[in-house]
Amino acid sequence: MKDRSAGGILAFIVAAPVIVICCGGHAAVVMSLLSGAIGTATGLDVLTTLLIAVGTGVVVLSVRTILRSRRDHDAEDRNAKETS
Repeated sequence: MKDRSAGGILAFIVAAPVIVICCGGHAAVVMSLLSGAIGTATGLDVLTTLLIAVGTGVVVLSVRTILRSRRDHDAEDRNAKETS
């Protein structure tokens, strides 16, 4: 494997959990830990467990973002109706 490929893989392994923790907040971290523990308890290998944990964190982050944007959009609609 070339050094570039190894460096990219290493950067992804380090950066993905940091991004999930920073952007996702507590819910993403808790869900990542929970899914990682479930993956380990069921006997999955390390790479599969890590991918499941990071994927779960990303899904939780996405759902939280969608729900928050809908809530903010609804609040803007209510404010527009009240002022007109």
